[in-house]
Amino acid sequence: MKVYEPSAIRNVAVVGHGGCGKTSLVSAMLFDMGAVNRLGRVDDGTTVTDFDPDEIERKISLQTAVAYGEWRKAKLNLLDAPGYANFLSEARSALRVADAALVVVDSVAGVEVQTEKVWGYAADYDIPRLIVVNRMDRDRASFERTMQSLQRAFGRAVVPLAIPLGEEKGFVGVADLVVNKADVYHDDQSGQFAAVDVPAEIKEAATSWREKLVEMVAESNEDLIEEFFDKGTLPQEDFVRGLRQAVLAGRLFPVLPASSMRNVGVHPLLDAIVELLPSPADRGEVEGTDPIKKQPATRRPAPNDPFSAFVFRTIADPHAGRISLFRVYSGTFKSDSTVHNSTRDVPERVGHLELLQGKTQTPVP
Repeated sequence: MKVYEPSAIRNVAVVGHGGCGKTSLVSAMLFDMGAVNRLGRVDDGTTVTDFDPDEIERKISLQTAVAYGEWRKAKLNLLDAPGYANFLSEARSALRVADAALVVVDSVAGVEVQTEKVWGYAADYDIPRLIVVNRMDRDRASFERTMQSLQRAFGRAVVPLAIPLGEEKGFVGVADLVVNKADVYHDDQSGQFAAVDVPAEIKEAATSWREKLVEMVAESNEDLIEEFFDKGTLPQEDFVRGLRQAVLAGRLFPVLPASSMRNVGVHPLLDAIVELLPSPADRGEVEGTDPIKKQPATRRPAPNDPFSAFVFRTIADPHAGRISLFRVYSGTFKSDSTVHNSTRDVPERVGHLELLQGKTQTPVP
């Protein structure tokens, strides 16, 4: 079992309105990270995180499922949450233990009822958000119309990090506004792409959006706004640093276009998760109550601090019995150990610890 430093972990809840392609997007992310060897499809019942027979039959998520992979030496823990109104409590519990949210929006429908609800939950927990405009390959897909919908709902702090190369069946890649380069994807769902210069036909739009992005980054920081007024722009190094600070502070919400079905635009999304979203170390100490002293206490996200964890979901498995999903906030958790259950105020014996990749269980010490 590989051990990751707290700074190399990203705990991300994938949320949004039902039917926007969250589960397909998680499948594409796992495939591109090399965590699975095939691109799962909801229609075929082959996704990692929709494994319950009812989910496969109905082709919708009914519960929060956990998956993980590695990207650029960071471990990404993904919580794929349902988007339909009846199961929104699952989404809320996923956001409760995440350090950031990936809000998925459909490129045709734009912001919908549950999009606004999960956005509100993420704001309640004060966690940074990335937005994915998914299913850009659909008929009547429109990035510009979806951006207008997002900015109407969530304000001008919603700004693209990349813009699409084409739309509908002509969606072939993305233009990265941070590095001024474009990625043109192979048409085989492999996720492979060629890096090229930004095409002439979208150069003007890319320049305009980049200027807005730089301006929003400058506005989020008092030091940078002075530099921006003096020079009319920001040096690349200051821009990149300021972008991350603005996202971590919840002052900026970057948007990326993608097609989970065709596996286009997923690599820049994974890069953005690693580069812009917080690790447990970035989030810092968590507050709670010391079970012995019955007083407020804080815990650092460090393996040598006292152990603390939060159980956010319990599954009744017909074969394995009760399985509890938990987020470790501090300390080290070991199999076959005894921990203090603060809800019941009693010591409790823990059995085997396992990592979950959908329904696949991997024992860990």
